[in-house]
Amino acid sequence: MPLNERLVFLKQFVRNFAHTGAVTASSRFLARAITDHVRPGHAPVKILEVGGGTGAFTQRLVKLLRPGDKLVVYEINPEFANLLRQRFGGNAQVEIVCAPIQAIERKPTFDFIVAGLPLNNFPPELVSDILETLRGVAKPGATASYFEYAAIRHLKTPFASAAERERLRQVAAVMAGFLRQHHIRSRFVLFNIPPAFARQLKFH
Repeated sequence: MPLNERLVFLKQFVRNFAHTGAVTASSRFLARAITDHVRPGHAPVKILEVGGGTGAFTQRLVKLLRPGDKLVVYEINPEFANLLRQRFGGNAQVEIVCAPIQAIERKPTFDFIVAGLPLNNFPPELVSDILETLRGVAKPGATASYFEYAAIRHLKTPFASAAERERLRQVAAVMAGFLRQHHIRSRFVLFNIPPAFARQLKFH
């Protein structure tokens, strides 16, 4: 990642940790792991990316696009959204939307979904709403992916307040319930800061 993009990421981390969730962008190894389920075929497909950030996953997804495919990227942070438009706005197959993903129309539209949101930072009600939104926009048979930093909830718990421990417990319960319904596989990615699990899902 160029130095100017690293500085933008670090500034947004300091300003808004809840939405940024990391001190640096995802590595190319995590980007590969979280996008490897996206395999457009001969027919045009629609891909949704949620939480585009500085474009670590977007860059991989753009390379996968074939004629007729469409990539829609939702990014709530205006500075990140502007950066994404600078990097990818010249591609007619890419649409950058500066809005929370809950603003999207919930109808089965997308064949592939990639989420780069720090879900463990959010209130459990927001996590549930985001996951239900993703389920609502997925076509039957669509696949999706998201990532979690390894053992992040376990590392936070000993140092957290009682309210924060309860929030983490509820987030874990929401995500575990969703995984039971849709989980396909998980891949551990060591070469990321911090290391992470890439989770893959399938919607029926």
